[in-house]
Amino acid sequence: MKLSFFLLPIVCLIALFFSAVSASLGTVVTFDDLHETGSGSYLVNSYQGLSWSNFVVLNAVLSPSVFGTNGLYYGMVSASNVAVNGIGGPAEIDSLGTSFDFLSAYLTGEYNSNLNIEVQGFSGARLLYDTTVVASATSPTLFSFDYLDINRLYFSNSGGLPAFGTPSAPQFVMDNFTFEFVPEPSSLLLTAAAALLLCPLLKRKRA
Repeated sequence: MKLSFFLLPIVCLIALFFSAVSASLGTVVTFDDLHETGSGSYLVNSYQGLSWSNFVVLNAVLSPSVFGTNGLYYGMVSASNVAVNGIGGPAEIDSLGTSFDFLSAYLTGEYNSNLNIEVQGFSGARLLYDTTVVASATSPTLFSFDYLDINRLYFSNSGGLPAFGTPSAPQFVMDNFTFEFVPEPSSLLLTAAAALLLCPLLKRKRA
C-alpha cells in the first residue's frame, strides 16, 4: 500500500513532464511525404490537419532542371521537398477547427535575396501577430515566430534584389514548418486533474 501511495504521484509527474515535452516540440512539416516532381503541384486542403492556400510543393533536388539553380534548391532543409507561394502571391494556412501555435519555419528567397516576408497570425478576424523577416536566397534561415492560439496564417512578400541574374521576382521558399495544435481541453490539465483526484482517494484508502 505504501509503495502504491508513493508511486502514483511519481507516475503523474512523469506523465505531465512528457506531455509538456511533446507539446513543446511540435509537429515539423517537411513536405517530404508528398511525391513531387521538379515542377511541383498545389497543396490540397487537409494536409497535416491544416488548410493550405496558394502553396506549391515541389522537389528541390529536381527543380534545377526545370527552373535553374536558385532558392528552391538552396532553401531545402530536409530532402527533398519544399513549399513556395504560387507566382509570388499571398499564401495562407488555416486551421480546420482547432486553433494552433505557429512555432517556426525555415524561409528563403526563391529569386531575390534580402526578401521581405511578412507573416500575420489571426484569431478569427482579429490580427494578433505581425512580423516581417528578411530572407537570404542562398541559404535557409530558421525564423522563430511563437504565434500562440491562432487559426489563420497569412504570408506575403516584397522587395529584395535579384540573386541569380534573373528579373526581380519576390517569391519565398519554406521548409520544416513547425506547429502544434492547441488541445481542447488541455491534456496537461486533464493529467493534473487526474492526479489531484486520485491522490486523496489513495490517502483515504490508506487510512
